[in-house]
Amino acid sequence: MNIIVGFKIVPDDQMVKVVGDKLNTDAPLKVSSYDKNAIEEAIRLKEKFGGKVTGITVGSNDRKSIREALAMGVDEVIAILVKDPDVYVTAMAIAENVKTLNPDIILFSEMTTDSGTSALPAYVSELLGLPYISNVKSLKIEGNKVTADRGMVSYIETVESSLPLVVSVGGEINTPRIPSVKQIMESSKKPVKEVKFDAQSKVRIREIKPMIVNRKRIVIEESDINKAVDKLIEYLKSDGVI
Repeated sequence: MNIIVGFKIVPDDQMVKVVGDKLNTDAPLKVSSYDKNAIEEAIRLKEKFGGKVTGITVGSNDRKSIREALAMGVDEVIAILVKDPDVYVTAMAIAENVKTLNPDIILFSEMTTDSGTSALPAYVSELLGLPYISNVKSLKIEGNKVTADRGMVSYIETVESSLPLVVSVGGEINTPRIPSVKQIMESSKKPVKEVKFDAQSKVRIREIKPMIVNRKRIVIEESDINKAVDKLIEYLKSDGVI
């Protein structure tokens, strides 16, 4: 099986700092946490059906982060170099480099930890003319037939399609493996191909800043618990909370 898995290299969200009214994203890079579920599912498909897993990432060629994916079991990575790509340019770059690989399945996560647009897989499927199943929590492939359970808000939807197709997975589909020391060492020997893609993004991020919540810090000074509760209810009603 020819498997493609997309992943994004992002600032470590645990290391992003709030400085005054600004968000400092100058943090160490890593593979987006959600994308590790897509990588894990790609590797499981290879283990079951054989074949090859090609990782594809757009925007950064950070080797330490790329080695994360390779250590998990990805066979090779295509790193597409584009300056400040928006989601559509990212989709065009992926589609352009994937179409000649004749993939059976292209896997993505439902979103990334930095932008969270959830739009990329749909764009890629449209550009390649392939069917798309989103928000997949379980995946079953028999021959050319694909059956997937989609996690909805209050129910599970089971859908069918056929290979080739694009799939985005949710975090509940699996638990990403932790590479062994041997796998980490061997990841440096796996091929990484860097390619350039020239396109102008139509959406530009002007500013990133934290959400600031100004708390009222109201203190109810009342020894009688019943009166204190009554005052609390009055405050909540006046603010439209209840």
